Amino acid sequence: MIKSFSKLFLASFLIILSCMGLARFAFGMILPNMQSDLNISTTVAGLIGSANFAGYFIGIIFASKIYSHFKTAPLISLSLFLQGLSMILMASFDNYFIICILYFLIGFLAAILNVAIIVYLSHAVPEKIRGKALGIAVSGNGVAIIFSGFLVPYLEQFYQADSWRISWIIFSLIIIAISFSIKYLLTYDVDHTSKSDVKFHSYIKNKNFWKIGSLYFFFGISYVVYVTFFVSAAIDKWSLSSQVSGIFWSTFGFICIFGGFLFGIIADKYGTFKTLILVFGFQAFSIFILIFDTPSFVLFISVFFFAISVWSVPTMITMLCTEFFGLKKTAQVFSLVTLLFAVGQIIGPIAAGYIHDTYKSYDYVFLMTFVLSFLGFASSIIFSYKKITI
Repeated sequence: MIKSFSKLFLASFLIILSCMGLARFAFGMILPNMQSDLNISTTVAGLIGSANFAGYFIGIIFASKIYSHFKTAPLISLSLFLQGLSMILMASFDNYFIICILYFLIGFLAAILNVAIIVYLSHAVPEKIRGKALGIAVSGNGVAIIFSGFLVPYLEQFYQADSWRISWIIFSLIIIAISFSIKYLLTYDVDHTSKSDVKFHSYIKNKNFWKIGSLYFFFGISYVVYVTFFVSAAIDKWSLSSQVSGIFWSTFGFICIFGGFLFGIIADKYGTFKTLILVFGFQAFSIFILIFDTPSFVLFISVFFFAISVWSVPTMITMLCTEFFGLKKTAQVFSLVTLLFAVGQIIGPIAAGYIHDTYKSYDYVFLMTFVLSFLGFASSIIFSYKKITI
């Protein structure tokens, strides 16, 4: 069964690796060199990151409608090509405002691509192997993080100021190359023309929606600050070299590959909210230990606990949407709570950058993210004991 979908699994893996892994999560690895080269503050660096998430937010709003009007393979192929081209242009400018606009577009395209391949997988793959299919696709994030963790420090040995540009262009060329392969890999004919009438106002008074949405919002801020500023903090606070920071980042990516499968098994056995207690607990602990002046080896502990739990959250949120709103409304509810998640991603980087520039320390940045992760932890405990009713 799985072998018959091998091309589809490969395509989904490469698409997520490109649109999310290289175009989004690898940004944290190039950020320190970009900030130094462009001579920008941490607030401005956070603004660039927030521009990407703002683009993703807008993309989520239009993703379903765009997907329903175009065939999947051409849509994904063109979107990947445009994303790669935008990244090349982004590496060609020094003006941070233009870079923000281009990174906004890259985020917009990432939303279209992410929704397109996830919905396509849901239609093309039988239910009994759907979880494995999604797990394979999401593992592309971890592989991209590993790759960026090794490539960026390596290039910095040969290219000083412009290493972020060269790394970004290499990522973009990989994405463009993958864009041309999509029509040969996405060959399954699926019907995705059905539309859902997504109306936010119909959920405003629904407590279930806000409970699920609040967890995703807390996660949106805390996770995006961690992945955006971890490398910068390792260099700034612990005085580590880019090469050593890259090892931490690659370790993060490697561990990410396995977390989704692990917590999926736990959720099946013990329930979603109880699993989220463990997930948010791991994340809060991983951030808490970064607040203090600890030895640098503690970074490995932080990386392990955050990476093993981070990619399980979207899966848990999807399961909650299905559990409390039914299978037919899962896509609709998930798209709406993702808007709250996206708002968190927009707020996170710029708030973290401002806090760092104000207090000249990442300690307060990690304190903010710890508080939000702890709120997710505490909320999960409360929700696990109080049954949500429709």
